[in-house]
Amino acid sequence: MSDLKIEIVSIEGSIFKGLCNIAVVPSTSGDLGIMRGHEAIISNLREGDIHLYDNSQNIFKTIAVKGGFAEMQSEEKLLILID
Repeated sequence: MSDLKIEIVSIEGSIFKGLCNIAVVPSTSGDLGIMRGHEAIISNLREGDIHLYDNSQNIFKTIAVKGGFAEMQSEEKLLILID
């Protein structure tokens, strides 16, 4: 399966822009795992950590968040706006 394009942006600017196999985000309804091809969603985020995984299922980046929004913009792109 192809990688997911992901962009994480805060009010200060771009935090991360690149590819990952899966992103796990702390949504207000529980942790959400998102891969390429995920259905279109918009979700509120709660305080917690975003974990980005590589193709070997290893976490290669963790980003702490206080809140925000995640939007699956297309079949291949996830945009996350964080506080």
